[in-house]
Amino acid sequence: MKFGAVVMAAGLGTRMASTEPKVLHKICGKPLLLHIVELLLSMEAQKIAVIVNHGKEKVIEALNVALSAQQKKRVLWIDQKKPLGTGHAVLQAKSAFQRFSYPMVILSGDVPAIEAKHIYDLLEIHQQQNPQITFATAHLPIETPYGRVIRHGGDVVEIKEAKECTPDELKIREMNLGLYVSSAENVFSLLPQVKNDNSKKEFYVTDLIKLATTKQALCLEQAESLLGINTKMDLAHEERVMRNKLNEKWMQAGVTLEHPETTYIDPDVKLGQDVVLEPNVHLKGKTVIASHTVIRTGTIVEDSIIGEHCTIGPYARIRPGCRIEKEVRIGNFVELKNTRMGEASKAAHLTYLGDADIGKRVNIGCGVITCNYDGGLRYAHKAKTKIGDDVFVGSDCQLIAPLVIEKGAYIASGSTVTHKAPKDSLVIARARQVTKKNYMPMLKKRLKRTS
Repeated sequence: MKFGAVVMAAGLGTRMASTEPKVLHKICGKPLLLHIVELLLSMEAQKIAVIVNHGKEKVIEALNVALSAQQKKRVLWIDQKKPLGTGHAVLQAKSAFQRFSYPMVILSGDVPAIEAKHIYDLLEIHQQQNPQITFATAHLPIETPYGRVIRHGGDVVEIKEAKECTPDELKIREMNLGLYVSSAENVFSLLPQVKNDNSKKEFYVTDLIKLATTKQALCLEQAESLLGINTKMDLAHEERVMRNKLNEKWMQAGVTLEHPETTYIDPDVKLGQDVVLEPNVHLKGKTVIASHTVIRTGTIVEDSIIGEHCTIGPYARIRPGCRIEKEVRIGNFVELKNTRMGEASKAAHLTYLGDADIGKRVNIGCGVITCNYDGGLRYAHKAKTKIGDDVFVGSDCQLIAPLVIEKGAYIASGSTVTHKAPKDSLVIARARQVTKKNYMPMLKKRLKRTS
């Protein structure tokens, strides 16, 4: 079904008590607004206009970083230069929707859990009934600070914002959810008639309902995912709700979550069957984990790919850009960044591997560090370390990049390696041990005399 969308994202969000624009606060690793824009893009919305004001530069930059070049072409940013209310905000999109013949969806930028079915259901009702405007409602607790749906004889008359309601009207439980469908022609012919004769002296988009001669309300039974985020408490609540849904989805798909309450999986993560996630695991960004891999307690994986039959952790950190092939073991307090680990290789503990390409069956000992950054003295970017198949790197080694260690080489413990290690070579790069026999009694006497 073809449609366009106007997303209202210009609000100050004062109740968030934050200098950050409200729509940039994150749920499940993504800004609130990004959840909505990505949903509309996935639904093939013909045109998406996002109305911005407060912190507009930060908002636009944050979404442009997250969207592909093709996606960015489908999103139009419109500046509401003066924050005069939601009705005024939508009116700013008038020129963008001239001669637009498909239905237009209007929604807020702070409803990250909205689902495609909500929009499709509203579009379908609008198409069937053909009123001037269709909008979503729900029966909510009376303390909810949402606009009340005022009816006379069962027919919708208007929506009154909570601040404008009388005590009796505040007892009404049918409330507006801030999701509307109309035609661009209807919206932009009615909006200029909206008045700001209210306590906030703002132009409310909800007044479209009063002005429309025909209107249709769709009352939703399960409306929790359409409630906006206005406070940090709302943010935390919605985070829990969305995370629980994601965790349940993966458990139904055959992933074992030993303690779902402390397992954090971002929306774009992909998991294979029989993956096991121990407590306090964080999977972020576009991470992919293949079947039969175990992610142990306290591990963080971000924007990386992990093969099947691997064991990662406990307390490992896999930073963006890593590719870990099958049957790899990454142990406790190991950090990888932009690194490939070949099949059956292992780094068991206390290691940093950054900007490295590591072959198959490689053993990385305890305390090994790839020294990939010289402070920008010689290299503008991080230098690479390349390690061939069947290499053994002993404990407490420093690998000074750029560096190549060829297949089958053996790096002795405690070495600081600065030059290429040829195939099948033994590299010892440390000071020779000096042993002075029977030296300590004499040293103790000397120290005693001087004390």
